[in-house]
Amino acid sequence: MSSQADHGGHRERMRKRFKESGNFKGFSEHEILEMLLFYIVPRKNTNDIAHELIKKFGSLNSVLNASVEELSSVKDMGESSANSLLFFRELINYCSTVTDSRIDIRNISAALSFVNNCFRNEKQEKFKVICIDSGFHIKSVTDISAGGARFTPVDFRELTKAVLNSGTDIVILAHNHPDSPNTPSQEDVTLTREVMRYMRCLGVTVLDHYITGNNGTISMRNCGLIHDMEC
Repeated sequence: MSSQADHGGHRERMRKRFKESGNFKGFSEHEILEMLLFYIVPRKNTNDIAHELIKKFGSLNSVLNASVEELSSVKDMGESSANSLLFFRELINYCSTVTDSRIDIRNISAALSFVNNCFRNEKQEKFKVICIDSGFHIKSVTDISAGGARFTPVDFRELTKAVLNSGTDIVILAHNHPDSPNTPSQEDVTLTREVMRYMRCLGVTVLDHYITGNNGTISMRNCGLIHDMEC
């Protein structure tokens, strides 16, 4: 009886800790997984299960990307619990790719917030193209290329494919500086103008280039770094 009480008390302490912080800052990966398992395995010690899963697969991300068969092989998981983890994984994947079509990019604050969320927790530099419909709402967001922590080249073939597949003639460029401020470099300015010239040949207008850093997201146009007549 006392062990069940201790178990319940531990869960409540974990929930209280999360509630007070409002995020997972300060939590280890096995603690995050342990809390997720609260809702999947209600009557077992999820701390032990989380440790076993991390030990077997190496990281939280690897756990969430493991197959149902692989997850089921871990003690106290089983097929039902493995399928529940699969559900959470697919929910996360869906939320990371779905576009909120209600966002009007003419509302610069909402657009910057949207882009900032697109790069949340990203550890490597990525370049994205945001396709805009005729009503100035976000139509799609596509990863074009990825690089290291400080640089990513632009794959013009993937850029062309994404834009043509969307059927749009208006786009916004976006990339991130994972471990540094959002201050545009001269390379960023040069690349932006190069892409704008290239897109113009396709009949596509580049409205802006957003850069997300560890201090938020900025608009290069608002910073005075994009001038249409120069491109």
